[in-house]
Amino acid sequence: MSMRALGRLLATVRYGTFFCLIASSGTSGKELVGNITFPLGEVYIQREGSTDWKDVYLNMPAYEMDKVKTLEESRCEVTLTDRKVVRIGENTVFRLVRGREGEVDVDIGAGKAWINALLSTKGHLRVWTPTAVAAIRGTVYRLSCDSVYSNYRVYRGSIAVTPLRHDGRGLEDTTFYVNSGEELTIVSDFEEYKRRQEEAFKKFREREGRKFEEFRRRQREKFREFKRWEEERFRQFKKLFYTLTKFDIEKDMTSDWVKWNMERDRLLERGRSR
Repeated sequence: MSMRALGRLLATVRYGTFFCLIASSGTSGKELVGNITFPLGEVYIQREGSTDWKDVYLNMPAYEMDKVKTLEESRCEVTLTDRKVVRIGENTVFRLVRGREGEVDVDIGAGKAWINALLSTKGHLRVWTPTAVAAIRGTVYRLSCDSVYSNYRVYRGSIAVTPLRHDGRGLEDTTFYVNSGEELTIVSDFEEYKRRQEEAFKKFREREGRKFEEFRRRQREKFREFKRWEEERFRQFKKLFYTLTKFDIEKDMTSDWVKWNMERDRLLERGRSR
């Protein structure tokens, strides 16, 4: 190799090292917990100690205490180092935290997520919401939540869901076990939950316009009966309300969110079985 070529090579190495150091600034000493393996749309990450949200990129490293968020019509898949997979839907923020036993926990304040732990044989994954914590192992399920409710649907395996105490300090002493084909909803403020459901219903009505008016005229009584039945399903546990039922799998499969996640799961299983 000529001296000129050697000089160019050394310069390239120096510049590459420099840019790697810049890219890793702010994460020194942090433990890698996963990678961004499928960003779709507007997806951002916030490192601990920073107020800035940065664009994510494919295979971007994710460290403990990082936050990931999606905007409207966006999704993101994160694969943890132990091969568990977490996907979030639009308008969702979640944080990766290190649990007391050294395992990675996921904290979701509001939004929806899909969890696949089938391909991992290492430990449990706990997913925290404002009203409950779900502990899983070898499971596929999805959840949606906000500050007053958490909803879980299990597709494979089972999950153990423990409600948070009403004052937010610790966990209740009762755990709900949700098996494949079952759905659990936990509500901490039933009146606020109903109010938010009505708001979502009104937004849907505004979007649909005339088509919805026709639907409402034809189905008004059926809708009222459904709402009464929905409210009657809930049982009270201390200051919480909950319902545990089977869900309609065929109807569930019409959801674009469900179909997309199941296709992603099939691709992952196919790729890792080779």
